Formats: sequence, structure tokens, C-alpha cells
Amino acid sequence: MTYVFDILIIGGGHAGVEAALIARKMGRQVALVSLDHSKTGRMSCNPAIGGMGKTHIAREVDALGGYIAEATDLAGIQFRVLNRKKGPAVQATRAQTDKELYEKIIQKKLKEEGIVLIDDEIINFKKEKNVIISALSKNNEYSAKSYVLTTGTFLNGSILIGHEKNEGGRINEKKSSGLELFFNSLNLKTGRLKTGTPPRLDKQTVDFGSLEEQPGDDAKLFMSYLGEKNKHPKQTSCFITYTNKKTHEIIRKNIKKSAMYSGLISGVGPRYCPSIEDKIMRFEDKDQHQIFVEPEGLKTETIYPNGISTSLPKEIQEEYIRSIKGFENAKIKQFGYAVEYDYIDPRNLDKTLRIKKLKNLFLAGQINGTTGYEEAAGQGMVAGINASLLLDQDRWMPKRQDSYLGVLVDDLTRFGVSEPYRMFTSRAEHRLLLRQDNADERMFKYAKKFKTLDRLREEVYLKKQSEKNKARNILETTKIDVGGKKRTGTDLCKRNDFSLKDLSKITKLKGESFEQTYFDIRYSGYIKKQQRELEKIKNLEEFKLGLIFDYKEVIGLSGELQEKLNHHKPKDLQEVANIEGITPAAISVLTIHLKKIDAIKTGY
Repeated sequence: MTYVFDILIIGGGHAGVEAALIARKMGRQVALVSLDHSKTGRMSCNPAIGGMGKTHIAREVDALGGYIAEATDLAGIQFRVLNRKKGPAVQATRAQTDKELYEKIIQKKLKEEGIVLIDDEIINFKKEKNVIISALSKNNEYSAKSYVLTTGTFLNGSILIGHEKNEGGRINEKKSSGLELFFNSLNLKTGRLKTGTPPRLDKQTVDFGSLEEQPGDDAKLFMSYLGEKNKHPKQTSCFITYTNKKTHEIIRKNIKKSAMYSGLISGVGPRYCPSIEDKIMRFEDKDQHQIFVEPEGLKTETIYPNGISTSLPKEIQEEYIRSIKGFENAKIKQFGYAVEYDYIDPRNLDKTLRIKKLKNLFLAGQINGTTGYEEAAGQGMVAGINASLLLDQDRWMPKRQDSYLGVLVDDLTRFGVSEPYRMFTSRAEHRLLLRQDNADERMFKYAKKFKTLDRLREEVYLKKQSEKNKARNILETTKIDVGGKKRTGTDLCKRNDFSLKDLSKITKLKGESFEQTYFDIRYSGYIKKQQRELEKIKNLEEFKLGLIFDYKEVIGLSGELQEKLNHHKPKDLQEVANIEGITPAAISVLTIHLKKIDAIKTGY
């Protein structure tokens, strides 16, 4: 059979879901092909959305018309703000979710939006020159104008527990195979990565009375900008426990039985989310490691012990689990395991996430070497938008100075990955401009342009802007006597001796719009400085480098940078700024050198 669509999405994880939904929102006929659509939107690892940098991506996806944040609010069973004591740029809302409910919400949304859901396995592509003509399964052919591939950990995936190795992309699910041969035919640079997951415990066998309770925040928190329009289910607590010396002794004694340490795994794992084996071997001075005991749902009888992912044999998992406080009688419902899978080096892609060698094939998610639901959803959004824009001969490349999506895409396509890529606020040099609370303002113009901003979202956005303008006017006109001098509320926002609470009492203002206005004013000086730096970056294209034939002649550059620049041969200072390791000082050195060359050339 041959099927024809505008856009074909391959893979039903978080990247595929967002790509399909946004393409449909842009008016395209969309089909989503996956191995089993009853598992679409599945949370394969921890049942949570959000975290440092991750929430920022989720909110940018939300502001563009995506669904990850709305689904989180509808399925979220606990909400907390991380880094509350720090500045707003590095704060992040995190939500524990009911994983079964989340999955159902995603699947319901896909059906409501009229996306064609197909159970099948794509094993090859048919192409003419640099254009994909169709995607092929064993029995069917799917023709489309553009394609988005989001195979996650399923591309040539292996499941590893101890010395056992089985094919699969998730536990009890078969791998996707065949496409690796297609990519080999294109001579694309590929690699092998690994991720892992902890054993799941029977809730009834955990002694919660001996654990430290971690309730959610009292304040009403929402991931989506639509706020209370998406009601939360019943809220619950998480808990905390710790590994101990006995746990560490058991793991050290059996370390060579781990798939990671036996030589069975060649792929590189995520440095920022290491297995318990890695933690114990790398941090030998630590007597304990924290474990977040997270419910997988309100009705689900499984617990996710976040922090002890493993690929040790089953009998060792049982032994070390029962050495942990609260888990003495715990029964394992699903053993922990590692997954090793193929990925495509993202330097094969341009900043629309399209394969450079092909006109109409986009890649998104873990196939690009990332880890995390939010990073996958963000790539799905970028790829889905561009797969749609391709039909109009247009494209969108998010910029790192105005979004975490831009940081993500820029990092991946410029530097590639040496380990599974995870987003952090520290990766964004302009993070004061890129707060989680202003993603709607930053993404509004794009959502309007792509026509993905529905009426409800626009109403919510305009109401918030009206409230912010009102708050700003009140702050500007409120006069307070401070030390015998009249100061405006705006002045007090910038002073360390007046807090947000103090200003709220004085002006009677409260709520998120007031808080955001307060921080806009408080950090306005720093923000203006960053904006001036961005203006300088825009002007870097004017500085052409054609007259520098050998960067060893540039006095003040390190040998490493001279070598890099001679290798890359950038055409202007904008391209220099995009090379890994280039500092503002190096830009200044090159600017001075160019001015000297120009002076010699012109005689001035």
C-alpha cells in the first residue's frame, strides 16, 4: 500500500509528538508512524518534567503552541520551584507526573487534532538525488513532502542487564533496525551512546515512615502559560532516602558484573545523570548518595527511585536495594537496565535540524545525541515547524540570544556531542534575558508568524501584558519617603534593602505579572548591558577576515586559538564568535588586528 501525506513523523516519543502537533497546527496533513501507538508519549525514564534549563525549553515549546507543558499540568501530581532562593533566571518549576495519565492525555490530543496514527516500522527511505521520495516499511510505502525522524533510543538499540544483552529500545520493546544502513549510505558521521534507568519498586513494600517526606510547594504552580485553565489532578508527596556504606560495598564487590564495567557497553553515558555504579566508583570519598523516591502515578503501584540507575545483574540489584533505608523489604517490579543505541552526529544537520545532504529529512530527539524529554520536545518543535515551512520554501533557525531552543540547536549543530547532551541554564550566556517566566514574550512574534498561537493563548498573553503595564505604571507613580528623599517604586525595585514582599505591601500589587515586572526592572541594568553585547555581535559580520592568511601573525591569540582559526578559516568575526572556545578577549584582539591592517592598507 502507498499512503500520501504532507508530513510524515517517524517515532512517537516526545520529539515526535511535538513535531506532529505543531505541523498539524500549521495546517498540514500529518501522519505519525511508530512501532506501537498505544505507547506514544510514554515516559520511559523518570515521571517528571522540568529542571534547570529544561523548564525553560518546555515553556518555550508551550509559548510556540506546543503541548508538553499543558500535558504536564493535566497530569502533574506534585509541583515545586527549584532554586527559589536564587535569581529568577536560574529558577525552574519541576513537576512530578502521573505517567499513565500523561500518556493517555498525549494520545487523546493526537487523535483530537486529526493526526493519522499508524503502527509500522520504517526500515528505509527512497530518494532521488537529495530529496526523500518515500519512507518504506516491509509492506507499505509512505510518501510525503517532508519527513521528521525521531527514533529515540530505538535505532539499533540494545538492553543490557549484567552480562545479558538483548535487542530493544525500551524494556520489552523491539529495536528499530534498517535505517542505520540508510545513514551509512550517506556517509554520515554516527556514534553510539548509552542511557540507563533504575529498578522500579512495589509501592506496598516501601517503608515510607522511615523516609524524609518532600511535599510540593504551597503556591499554585503551573508549567503552561495557560495556568489554571488546565486543572491539576490530586497532589501528592515525594520522599528522600540515601545509599550507605553497605550499599557501596555491595556494588564495589560486584562492579565487574555491571554491563558498564564488563566491557559489554561501548557507548558513552550521560555525565550529569550517572549510574549508581559510576557515582560510587568516581566519588569514592562519598559515604552516601541521595535518592528521590518518586511515585509513578496516583493509581500506579510502582515507585521510581531517582538516583540509582544501574545495569548490574538482577540478584545484585535486589541485594543493594534492600541495603537502603526504607527499602529493606522492597520488591522490584521491574529491574534497572542500560540502553545502548545509535545516534547521528548533529553536526550533520543545519540549524533547522535538517540533514545537510538531504532537502526534506529532519531529525529530532535522542537520535541527535541528547537526553531528556524537554530537549526532545524542543527539537521536535523546531523540526516540526521547519518541516511545515519547507512546503512554503521558508525556514526558522532559533537564535541562542533569544531562546534556549536556540542554545540547544546551536550547541548541537556546531559542537556535536561527546556524551548525551543535557540542557542547563549555565549553557546560555544571555540567561538573564531568557527566564522561564518570559518565554511567552520571547516566542510571541514567532508563534504569530507561524500561526500557531490560538485565540485562547493570545488572550492569556495580552492580559498578562496589560497587567504588567499596569504594575509598571503604579511602580513609576508611587512615591515613598526614603531617608528624607522621595523615591519611586521603580527606584526601590533596584535596591537591595527593599524586597519583592516590601514592594508588594507598599503598592498592594501581587501575582505573577507583578513579580515578573519587578524582576524586569530590578535587572534592567544588566539586561541592557547584555542587549548592548548582542548588538555588538550583530555588527561582527561587518568585520571581514579575508586579509588574514595565517592567524599565527595575530599577536595576543593563544596557540590553540591560532590553530583553530587556521583550521576553520572563518570569513568574518560573526563566524569566529561561533567557534568553540572563542572568548570576548580573542574577538577584541582580532578587531584590533583588523584595524591595524586597514590602517596600513589605507595609509592612515
